[in-house]
Amino acid sequence: MNQHTHRDATELPPLTEHVDTDALDALFGRDTPGAPRVAGASLEFDYAGFVVTVESVGRIEVRDAGQ
Repeated sequence: MNQHTHRDATELPPLTEHVDTDALDALFGRDTPGAPRVAGASLEFDYAGFVVTVESVGRIEVRDAGQ
């Protein structure tokens, strides 16, 4: 049970329908040799009624879209 949605993760739509996960890895990933690194940046997107914020320092925040 997910603490944010109170639903099983299998009930949520695939993340790849909302964001290009390869692009996230290229921008913020640490294990991609030769990939550009974006310092001090963040990306925010909507996902399943939530707003997800990914920061270049590795922090991920999920909050209700209504807040």
